[in-house]
Amino acid sequence: MNIQPRPKTHRVTSDVPEHLLVAPQHTITESFANAHGGQTPAQRAAEIRVDDRDRRLDSLLQLVDVAEGDTEQAETVAEFLACLYNGTDYRFDLTALRALDDDIFDQCLAVLRLDHRPTVEVHGYFPDGEQRWQQIITRWNLDKRPAPEPAPVHGERYQARYVTNQEAPGYRDMTLVVAIDGDPARQRPIELDFSVGDSSV
Repeated sequence: MNIQPRPKTHRVTSDVPEHLLVAPQHTITESFANAHGGQTPAQRAAEIRVDDRDRRLDSLLQLVDVAEGDTEQAETVAEFLACLYNGTDYRFDLTALRALDDDIFDQCLAVLRLDHRPTVEVHGYFPDGEQRWQQIITRWNLDKRPAPEPAPVHGERYQARYVTNQEAPGYRDMTLVVAIDGDPARQRPIELDFSVGDSSV
């Protein structure tokens, strides 16, 4: 027969006025009852965290279903999931979330919280996650889009080459198109818009 070792005990002695004795006794009794029933504050906090994680996983599952569907918002959700999968290759403009319905927007926020300090990458929650994400990326041609070019660095001087110019709306407004030479990360031309005030200088 296994005899469980008796837990260590500590004697706590405190003098309390008799008319105040009921409140501490009630607190001590409740504390022991909660601990015995698995309801300590730490345990309740752990249960809340588990519940939150389950809800966030439900949100991830719903977003994947949306991205695999054909609704108007499916492509935006696909871009969002691709960015979480590989943010270097698949950039996502967070302002695109403004176009989503409120419920899908909330699902995205929940998944962002799930992926805040991940122990598992988003696709790792699915048995066939790697393949599933690749199918989403291929379906929306996300792998065929040109990689975003880096923004100009403040204070940096670039060697530009004239490409063309075009008229812009407004009297004497114009757009000057130039290419940045000597930087392989910037392959596409840049459009510089000049207002009538700029062009009069």
